[in-house]
Amino acid sequence: MPKFETKYGFFSDDGNEYVIKTYRTPKPWINVLSNGSYGLVISQTGGGFSWHTHSEFNRLNRWHQDLIKDDWGKYFYIRNNDTGEIWSPTWMPVKTEPDAFECSYGFGYAKFKSVFKDTAVMLTVFIPINENLEIWNFEIENQSDKKVNLSICSYFEWCLGSSADHHREFHKTFLETHFDESLNTMTAAKRLWEIPLGDRGHWNIEYPYLGFISSSSKISDYEGDKEAFIGQYGSLDKPHALNNQNFKRKIGKWNDSIAAIKIDLEIESKSSEHTAFYIGIQENKNQIKTVLKKFQSKEQINKALSDVKSFWLNLFSTMEIETPDEAMNLMVNKWLRYQAIAGRLWGRTAYYQQSGAYGFRDQLQDSLIFLPIDPSLTEKQIRLHARHQFKDGTVLHWWHPVTETGLQTKMTDDLLWLPFIILQYIDETNDHSILNKKEPFYDTPKLNFSLFDHCVAAIELTNKRLSKRGLPLIGAGDWNDGLSAVGLEMKGESIWLAEFYYLVLTQFSNLCSKIKNDKLAKRYSLKAKKLKEAFNKYAWDGKWFYRATKDNGDKIGSRTNKEGKIYLNSQTWSVISEIADNKKQLLAMDAVTKYLLKKNGTLLLYPAYTKPDKMIGYLSRYAPGRRENGGVYLHAAAWAMWAYSILKQDNLAFEVFEKTCPIYNGMNPDEYLAEPYVTPGNIDGPDSPNYGMGGWTWYTGSASWFQKVIVDWILGVRASSEGLMIGPCIPREWKSFSLKRTFRGTVYNIKVNNCGETGKVAEIKINGIVTNKNILNISSKSPVDVEVFLE
Repeated sequence: MPKFETKYGFFSDDGNEYVIKTYRTPKPWINVLSNGSYGLVISQTGGGFSWHTHSEFNRLNRWHQDLIKDDWGKYFYIRNNDTGEIWSPTWMPVKTEPDAFECSYGFGYAKFKSVFKDTAVMLTVFIPINENLEIWNFEIENQSDKKVNLSICSYFEWCLGSSADHHREFHKTFLETHFDESLNTMTAAKRLWEIPLGDRGHWNIEYPYLGFISSSSKISDYEGDKEAFIGQYGSLDKPHALNNQNFKRKIGKWNDSIAAIKIDLEIESKSSEHTAFYIGIQENKNQIKTVLKKFQSKEQINKALSDVKSFWLNLFSTMEIETPDEAMNLMVNKWLRYQAIAGRLWGRTAYYQQSGAYGFRDQLQDSLIFLPIDPSLTEKQIRLHARHQFKDGTVLHWWHPVTETGLQTKMTDDLLWLPFIILQYIDETNDHSILNKKEPFYDTPKLNFSLFDHCVAAIELTNKRLSKRGLPLIGAGDWNDGLSAVGLEMKGESIWLAEFYYLVLTQFSNLCSKIKNDKLAKRYSLKAKKLKEAFNKYAWDGKWFYRATKDNGDKIGSRTNKEGKIYLNSQTWSVISEIADNKKQLLAMDAVTKYLLKKNGTLLLYPAYTKPDKMIGYLSRYAPGRRENGGVYLHAAAWAMWAYSILKQDNLAFEVFEKTCPIYNGMNPDEYLAEPYVTPGNIDGPDSPNYGMGGWTWYTGSASWFQKVIVDWILGVRASSEGLMIGPCIPREWKSFSLKRTFRGTVYNIKVNNCGETGKVAEIKINGIVTNKNILNISSKSPVDVEVFLE
């Protein structure tokens, strides 16, 4: 039975697919497929691109961002050779109106079903596990009363390397294509890789891979040149070569290189045929030959697709919830984890933003998603980021894999996320040995230092970056990159960073005590105390905490400001960090409720800036209500849920979830526009004429945080160093919910019964035996049944 259905689509009954009913969605709705090495992005009309390792440095095909036309992709044409009619199973690029159309997105695959004049096509696109290859699998049914003669032809433009190939007349001169009859494959090479590698000057190395396209059917014709295929002044919807069945077979070094290969099928009446196309990147022809052998048969392909589906469902199985809120169940059980892993950690790209790089703070936070799944994957991410920290504690704000080049900035929060995530890892695992594991600093590649040393370097540098008043300097931005000019002279202060730093200091001090490093425990406890004193002396603005001071000492996020009077993060983190007293925490969150909690959740600031302020930075240059300038920024909205939950304001915590939940916002699709199955980066606020419009989907840090905050703080089942803590903050009208959670190798089946009005834990039973503790720490090979009663 369809769930959350609109005129554009719905979730399947098991929640494993989102089914799009029409190609005319309000904006391109996409899926991101990745196995951690190879990946692709695909839209409901077939737009998108593929890559190996790095979506910007090692891209297979050309693609240019255009969310209006969405007319760059890897496309297929179907031609009825008896009638001359041509159409596309993904609608684009031919745009022939199908008799039926449906696009379904699942975990690791996209599926297109279409019918055109008695020819039904089911096209499934997926990437096998551990292969640098994508499969476009066609099942074609002839529903007519006579035999049909069809051709299927591919089309995309080779990129091979850097995505920044807008100067095509230059970049195309380094491409060359070949057709190998014995492999039944077109290959493409490039004599230049436009990235900063090599020892003989700028842009002077070869691209070390081969792009390729092949088919399970015999390739009957091919074309390697764009002009020969489309025709001068031609178009993709009416390509000259296909309309005239005239392939010139131009390959080599002197073309605007494309990948057009054609296969022919004869399908008897009321019968079906199968064929597949293979697209990918390998190091040489031997590797291409090897990988193609693995997927030649229909049975091999079906097995590979089944393996992909099983991989994702197994990944999700370590934690499952069942609550009265079906949207929460869908997002937490499946879609948030898929988005965070496939889109943010592995793909690091989408439609609104393409990166390929690792952000020091970004993917560290994203790796929280792995903790209930496999903490070793979080450890792997921690160690990767530690290698991109300098010995003085500074870090690369972002860096590119492949080249290992990055940006060193005056961002002042990045470095602190390393100890923060390590503390989260230890809460999950109770594994203090991670502190002794060694990684080099970025500037001392041959010398290894413990991760404990890496954490200390970050904390000590932050302590050097304090103002005369004892508050952290904001530099070129703290968590909010848009505050890019507030502290460039290293004079401006960050109130939010004071809160975050206080949390890190107090928790790391406690950790030092546990590992018997009393000297640092005492030092950081004292630093935290002094920071708290400075915070409580200067940070309060009368009814809430202001956000920061500029280099000249002027406040932002203050009641004295006409615009940007109140910011969200400095209120929520006053609660999360416990740096403020309870009275001010409550007042600060009351201000959030009054000024920032709107129809789509909590705004990042209010009111929006209407005039650019060069002393603030590019945040003030966004259109009012757009993104960080007065929009809902979902990453920060997750922290609002966290703060409300800590204060036991369950109705407000759940209200933020409901108002930000993409499924609920997606029920008004012509206002929301964005995909309803993944979180957006932002939703336009009330100062925008597009109030309620979602944007920048997929590539957002909100997915991991929504997962963590919902489970840890609303459902209230969270890791601590002592064990699995139980403390729900659920809506009063909920009668019960259940949760399966794997924690330190033990599976807990938890049932929470809401019996009263206060929401406080009255009794907990473990395997039927009452316990007086709300912290679970049991080592058992058998599942542990836990029943919780709230009064």
